[in-house]
Amino acid sequence: MKIIRATKKDSSDIKEFLRKNDPEDYILNVIDHWLENDRVFIAVKNRIVGMNRLKYSLDGEAWLGGMRVDKDHRRKGIATILTERCMREAKTKKARLFTTENNTAAFNHVRKMGFKIKGYYTMMYSDIGKEKYYEIKKGNVWERLKKSEILKKNNFLLPQSFTFYKINPNLIKEAYISEDGYAIVERVNWGEDFFEITYFEGEKIIDGLKYLAFKNNHKKIWAFIPRDENLISILIKKGFKYEKWAKHGVVLEKVL
Repeated sequence: MKIIRATKKDSSDIKEFLRKNDPEDYILNVIDHWLENDRVFIAVKNRIVGMNRLKYSLDGEAWLGGMRVDKDHRRKGIATILTERCMREAKTKKARLFTTENNTAAFNHVRKMGFKIKGYYTMMYSDIGKEKYYEIKKGNVWERLKKSEILKKNNFLLPQSFTFYKINPNLIKEAYISEDGYAIVERVNWGEDFFEITYFEGEKIIDGLKYLAFKNNHKKIWAFIPRDENLISILIKKGFKYEKWAKHGVVLEKVL
C-alpha cells in the first residue's frame, strides 16, 4: 500500500471511492476545493482505500479532517498511517481534529493515538423567516471574551467552519454587541453564504443576528458553539434546533 499526496487528476478516483462508501458524503461537494487549496493524502492499494486532509487553522496549527477508509479495509491500520503522514507533513507544534463522541470508532482511534480532548461543542441551526428588527452593532468584544469561563473550559478554541483555532484579538473577524450581550460571527460558504455564530452571551443578541441574516436574504443561521446548557437553552428559546450528527462534537489536540 502506498500513501501519496493527491492532485487534481485524482479527483474522479477519489469521488468514486467516496460514493462507494457513502453516496451522500459532503466531501463529494468540496473535494476539488480541497485538492486545490489543501493537502489531501490517499492510501492506494490497486485502488484508493483511504484518505485524509491536512490544512492549517487561523492560528497556524495543523488541522486534520475528512478521514475516510474503505469499508472492506477498516481495522487494518490505514487511518493510523494516514494520520501519521499528515502530522509529519504539518511541521507545526500541534495537530487538532474534530469528531463526535457517538462516532466511537473514530473517537477511540484518535484517543489511542495520543489526541486529548480540548473542548466540547454542538451545532444548531434556525430557519430564517421574516425576523423582527433588533438593533446590534459591530464592536470590540475581546475584553469580555477573555474573561469567559465557558471559553476557558474549552481552551479558548473556536470554529471557523469546521476548523478550530485558539482565539486571540487579531483573529476576531466579525463581532457584534447589543445592550445585553455580544457575539462572534463567521461568514461561511458551503454552496450558499450564511452566518455561523461561534460564541455569544445574552439573549437579545440572537434576535439581532437573526434579523441581520434576514436582511441579507439568508435562509438559515447556524450556531457552532461550546456545549453549554445555558447557551443551548437560549438558542432553543430562539427557535434553533440541533444538527443531530454534530450534537456531541469534540475537538482533540496532540502536541507534535
